[in-house]
Amino acid sequence: MLVAQTYHFMNRKSSFQSLGPFLVAVLVLSIILGYLFSESFRPNHVVFSNDGPVGVVKSDAIKMPDASTGYWVDLHWLGSNGGFSPACFTYGLLWLLGPIGFAKFYPAFASLFLGLSAWVFLRAIGLRTSLAIVGGIGAALNSNYFSNTCWGLGSRSLTLSCIFLALAALSARRAGNLWMNAILAGLATGMAVVEGADNGVILSLFVGAFVVWHSIAESSSSAQSAVKSLRLALVVPFALFIATQTFISLFTIASQNAVSANADQETREQKWNFATQWSLPPAETLRVIVPGLYGYRMDSPDGGSYWGRVGEAPGAPDQMRRFSGAGEYAGVLVVLLALFSLAASFRKGPMFEDRERKMIWFWGVMFLVAMVLSWGRFAPSFYKLVYSLPYFSSIRNPMKFMHAGHMALMILCGYGLLGLSRRYLDGAVATSGGVSARLGLWWAKANSFEKRWTFGMFSAVALSLLVFLIYSSGKSGLITYLASAQLAPSIDPKQVAQFSISEVGKSFLFFAVSAAALFLIMGGVFARERARWAVLLLGLILTIDLARANKPWILYWDYTQKYATNPILDTLRKKPFEGRVVAPSFLVDPRALPPEKRLAQYFPNIYGIEWVQHHFQFYNIQSIDVSQDPRPPADKQAYSATMFPKPGRYWELTNTKYILGMAGFLDPLNAQFDKGKNRFRIAERFDIATKPGIANPSGLEDLTAVPSQDGALALFEFTGALPRTKFFTQWQVNTNNDAVLKTLADEAFDPNSTVIVSDAISGTPATNSMPGRAEIVSYSPRRIEVKVNAPAAGVLLLNDRFDKDWYATNDGQPASILRCNFIMRGVQLPAGEHTVVFEFRPSLTGLKVSLVAIGIGIVLCGFLWRSARRQPAS
Repeated sequence: MLVAQTYHFMNRKSSFQSLGPFLVAVLVLSIILGYLFSESFRPNHVVFSNDGPVGVVKSDAIKMPDASTGYWVDLHWLGSNGGFSPACFTYGLLWLLGPIGFAKFYPAFASLFLGLSAWVFLRAIGLRTSLAIVGGIGAALNSNYFSNTCWGLGSRSLTLSCIFLALAALSARRAGNLWMNAILAGLATGMAVVEGADNGVILSLFVGAFVVWHSIAESSSSAQSAVKSLRLALVVPFALFIATQTFISLFTIASQNAVSANADQETREQKWNFATQWSLPPAETLRVIVPGLYGYRMDSPDGGSYWGRVGEAPGAPDQMRRFSGAGEYAGVLVVLLALFSLAASFRKGPMFEDRERKMIWFWGVMFLVAMVLSWGRFAPSFYKLVYSLPYFSSIRNPMKFMHAGHMALMILCGYGLLGLSRRYLDGAVATSGGVSARLGLWWAKANSFEKRWTFGMFSAVALSLLVFLIYSSGKSGLITYLASAQLAPSIDPKQVAQFSISEVGKSFLFFAVSAAALFLIMGGVFARERARWAVLLLGLILTIDLARANKPWILYWDYTQKYATNPILDTLRKKPFEGRVVAPSFLVDPRALPPEKRLAQYFPNIYGIEWVQHHFQFYNIQSIDVSQDPRPPADKQAYSATMFPKPGRYWELTNTKYILGMAGFLDPLNAQFDKGKNRFRIAERFDIATKPGIANPSGLEDLTAVPSQDGALALFEFTGALPRTKFFTQWQVNTNNDAVLKTLADEAFDPNSTVIVSDAISGTPATNSMPGRAEIVSYSPRRIEVKVNAPAAGVLLLNDRFDKDWYATNDGQPASILRCNFIMRGVQLPAGEHTVVFEFRPSLTGLKVSLVAIGIGIVLCGFLWRSARRQPAS
């Protein structure tokens, strides 16, 4: 689709004849991104990713292409239904590049696609090829999208890529393709939803508003406007068509988390706090023009730690921060050009046509709307208007609206470049003489707008210098404030203050340089044949500015070192489906550690951050713990509320075979959680030490577990945990969920001898029968084969979470899956030897519909391409 749209929007002289301009854009953006991500070409080096690290993309559950037809998350808790990997660019790249290649190059590819898609859109609105590349650089390196991409959320950049292609199709002025372009725009918008989920939905709303306003701006009469507005009737259904797979899951999540009108005040407040925690404080909107004003990531060195208020948990006693500082920097030059387009749009003349002036106003309003919505709980009277709409209360992050705000800035910047090109580059008369002579001649003939803009621009530069000086002089006050703020103990307030002041100074510098460049362009210094130097100057300013601002977001891991194994992990990775792992925080007491074992105090963080989120994924180790679970389903909430207070019973029922903690807690484990049955034992003792080859550890990733006979920590084996699969000849039928939970929690109930079935089944439990035997002979996240020897009729229990998308066969014949022990899976079997196969087969209806839509889009693009090539050059 990208290539076809590129052909469609070439400049008129070479229209539809050559890929040359497009390839130039590819080359320029590739060089810039190749430099920024040059370390990706080093062996074993991968880009840091919080939301899609190597361990996750390498896990068996998400392996492509298998995950395209079913994705069961088996490594956390009792498993969860991930549906299937959507047919989108992200999973296509994962399939194409493989896990390691994906971890290396996904951010670069996502940023490249964004820059090229912005280029296509800017060509569609009439911008010359070279200046469209400048706009493409501004989009590819926009810190809002770039930082998210480097955080592992490259889908944000790919989402905007699709939106730009949709806007390009809608902006095409060839009337013969009006309706076909609307269909393509709908498909591109739908693909944005597939790629970005709720982010795509948010951006799609701006596309809908664009269709209506664009129809008004482009039409000479109300009748013509009404006809063109009908394009929305094509955009919406085709967007829904291709995004069917995603809308099904989005509506499910939204309906589960929407605020009920009958909810009590406490519940309403909790949901409001949950939905607005990641709001952008109005003062931090200044990060759009000063990248490190409030720092970058929370772990950025040399004073770059984030110290703003995003991520504060409302109601928490310490106003806990949970934010790592996603960027908001758009580039000083981008903002300046956006303001230029807005200012120029209020003056009729050769710079903009009337329809373009109206579109500039539209995007100016869209930026303001997006910015205020991003403030969330800091602008409650405004955000509650959106929050009250259906499904919007389930959006967890108001800052996501700034994605649309930055899109609007990019587009306004593009119009600014268009105005400069028409008035001062292509449309100006080249003059001779030196720079001062040309500027003097221009100033003598300059109109009132140009003079007011110039005075205003350089007044703003002077004001920004004054702000910098005032901010610098207030360093001591800033240090005092930072010292009183709840920052990490390792953060030096003096360094943070100095870093913030230096960022303001750098922004002033680039503002001054950008203003000077704009002044020279307006003054005719780069008119006509010298226009290429203006393009080069703008491109260099933008690239250097955004590259320096984005550098702190680009971090790398040596994945062979980060994911280096150790004897404890080696034990856990052997047949991990036979027993889950847990490391409760109450089993580590730093006060009880001798000085020589002090590194053991970091084990809870090593386990929760490094092992659960990374190593367990990499080695497919199954844990009862969950790294993130913002929206737990109702059955999990009910089960956890009942079982959490009784850890021993909880571990017993959930096949939690391994417990990690301090070795000295063995006796309390047996006494408190197993009531004297003594089924906990130490399997292996260990300590925490630095990894081989690391002299000075700087983070948790530099620490590992080493075996030690007198180790402070231990891997406990809980022999009382139910096996993953077990055959029962004794069962109880109880369809009352509350009663089932009460029975399971009752210490008098023996889960090793009886299983509770929540479905009506035939037969009578056997008495005095020999115990059956069940063994997993083949395991994968989506298919489990169990051999069963049943001495009598009974129930086979599989201690994995019940889900409607799991199906079972007994000796090749379909078998009904039962809900057992409230939340587990089971199958009723007759006496004898059996082979039971559990298979995860989610409905692929949504995926099939989306694939058909993608096929239609490809055919339409091919038709446009073919038609375009047949047209003679004009």
